[in-house]
Amino acid sequence: MHKHAHASAQAVADVLETGAARFLQQSLEGTRHMGASTKLYAASQTLLSALRESWVFAALVEICSNLLACEQLAMIEIECETRAVHILGEEGLPPERRENLLQNARFLEPRITPGNAWIPQDGKQGNSILAPLGITALVPLWRDERSSGALVLLQLLPQRNGFDAEDRQVLELLSLYAGPCLRSQVHG
Repeated sequence: MHKHAHASAQAVADVLETGAARFLQQSLEGTRHMGASTKLYAASQTLLSALRESWVFAALVEICSNLLACEQLAMIEIECETRAVHILGEEGLPPERRENLLQNARFLEPRITPGNAWIPQDGKQGNSILAPLGITALVPLWRDERSSGALVLLQLLPQRNGFDAEDRQVLELLSLYAGPCLRSQVHG
């Protein structure tokens, strides 16, 4: 492992470990945000384990399935120059939804802003173009001069009709740390 990559992976691990300890303490104290703290603790611990054991994509699937009740998701990359879209990983994606995502993912690129999860149900501008895709959330993973990457959550369990405040906190945590965990795994 390169010295810089190791330092970066360790820095991400340190932040996740500190956050997990804080979220656990908040859960144990029974603060009024106990549900959110519990979800954030579980997400942080899962990412931390995944980072150490190099299974970050599987961890993201687990977090999205178990904590956010998402049945379908895809990790995409959009090349800046060509606008070519690549699916780097997927879970539960039917062929027609996969094809629809490949054909229209370029419309997602302006919404890939590191550190900010995008949730179409919030009624932001441009959602009418993306509504047919069935996207429930977009978690940015990276954006640089060559490409942008995101985790696209497509379908929630039938009993869910959106994200609550606790879910949004988990999405924000992922928008901050999922990308660095993936980069650390790739460079590891």
